[in-house]
Amino acid sequence: MKIRVLGSSAGGGLPQWNCGGPYSMRARQGDPDVPPRTQPSLALSADGQRYTVVNAAPDIRHQLADFPGLWPRPDTRDIPLDTVVLTNADLDHTLGLLVLRESLPYRIVSTPWLRDTVLAHNACFRLLEPAWGTARLDEGFPCDRDGRLEARFFPVPGKVPGYLGELAQNHPETTVGLRVTDTQTGTRVVIAPGLQKLDSATLAELSAADCRFVDGTFFTPDELLRMRPGAPDAHAMGHLPIGGPDGTLVALSGMPGRSYYMHINNTNPILDAKSREAEQVRAAGVEIAHDGLELEL
Repeated sequence: MKIRVLGSSAGGGLPQWNCGGPYSMRARQGDPDVPPRTQPSLALSADGQRYTVVNAAPDIRHQLADFPGLWPRPDTRDIPLDTVVLTNADLDHTLGLLVLRESLPYRIVSTPWLRDTVLAHNACFRLLEPAWGTARLDEGFPCDRDGRLEARFFPVPGKVPGYLGELAQNHPETTVGLRVTDTQTGTRVVIAPGLQKLDSATLAELSAADCRFVDGTFFTPDELLRMRPGAPDAHAMGHLPIGGPDGTLVALSGMPGRSYYMHINNTNPILDAKSREAEQVRAAGVEIAHDGLELEL
């Protein structure tokens, strides 16, 4: 299985357009230790010929332009994109669908709750309805047209996005992880870019994977609050921090295979490759995903 990290930052990217924080400023200034990042998205392929995109970031136009594997064939509009899979309704995971709206040369798959809620409350997304299918929790579906990559959603603790907060109630299908298995080799990748806590079922899914991409939004619960008084903490925003005795790093450090943090907020010190926090992550055997990262399993 081939994987390309199209974008590794959280919503807003790095630098975020309205953020004067230290990491956004350093990224603007070209600091090599704090390179720019786009918003979160992955591309998966069984053969390097056809791809599935997991979450459609607002930056997807630039992400696809930077990745020859998803360029259209010359003199056509035939792109090697089979499926776009969504793990929650956050804007940094869904706005890219509107960028990809021309001709809809692909299909969209999400949980029924996500599809129905977004279409009910966002009229502009309804032009995507013909291409938007669903899969329930633990219901297998093919990512690629040859059926080599099988995907399944599994529930993870999360929350309703802020823009839907007064319009929808939380549900097991609101925030999900994605398990993708190569049916020929048995290789398994688990993707959980939004994670409010680690329950036993989520830990089991992560532990069973050969490679996992995990929510790395915040390193500490209060880092956004320190920059913006009155801001909610990490848990209230639906994200379990990396650090601390109950953070994700403790759990990931003992897992076999490869572990990557993605969906990294512009306040997170692991954005600085030479920071103490980044070194702590690497020392635990966990890697920090970056835009353009490619790996083969």
